[in-house]
This record gives sequence, structure tokens and C-alpha cells, in this order.
Amino acid sequence: MQERGNVQMIKVLIADDELRICELIFRLIDWESLGMSVIAVAHDGRETIKIIKNEMPDIVITDIRMPGYNGVDVIRIGKEYNSDIQFIIISGYSQFDYAQNAIHYGVSDYLLKPVEEKALAWCLDEIRTFLAAPAYIEIQA
Repeated sequence: MQERGNVQMIKVLIADDELRICELIFRLIDWESLGMSVIAVAHDGRETIKIIKNEMPDIVITDIRMPGYNGVDVIRIGKEYNSDIQFIIISGYSQFDYAQNAIHYGVSDYLLKPVEEKALAWCLDEIRTFLAAPAYIEIQA
């Protein structure tokens, strides 16, 4: 988490190879009202991993299919750097095998494109609640 004033902001990374999807996700949500800050946007899997390694985001919103590394690889490698990262997968694919692999690596949610504001906001709020829970905070201390 990153501090803004005396407030701990939840750090969010958006990763999708489609620039317009990244822009849509960024504009859909009132990040500050959720206590979150978008720290970076990545357009391929390798860039996403580099940002995860260097910036240690709390939440990564990622496409399942990107050049470099796909979303499942990003999750697997990202969890090696920080097992507490929460992942939301955004995908145009409703195929069960993608969802099953994502669930295997502990994804918080799997949303289909086009991304709906209410669904994404609900997912982010659920993660925020989880990260603020006393049991989670004690583990981090």
C-alpha cells in the first residue's frame, strides 16, 4: 500500500494489450473513493511482471491473453514475488479452462469483456474489504 497524506492507498496495476481497454478501466472507477491509486498501466505480460517486481501492487487487473506472458503466467510469476497480490482477470474468453487455471492460482475474480462498471467496482470493493480485515492486517504485521 502507498501513503497519500496519512491514508494508506491500495496500489492497483492495470494490464491489457488493448490501450482502449486500459483507458476504459481507468475511467470507469472513482479510484480515490475506494482508497485506491492506479500506479501503472502495462500493455504486455513482460512489462506487467517488471512492474509487479518493482512496484509491488496490491491489486492487478489483467487480461488473460497478452503478448509476452499470458494472464495465467502473470499471476503465477506475480505470486512468486508477492503471494498476497490480488488478481482480477478481464477476458473476452468465457472458456472454462482459462477460468479454471486462474482459480488454481487464487484469482479474486474473472470478469468478461466488455467490462461493466458495477461488476468491476463490486470486485474492487470486495478486495478492499478483504485487505482491510483485521485477520489480513495481522498477517501483514
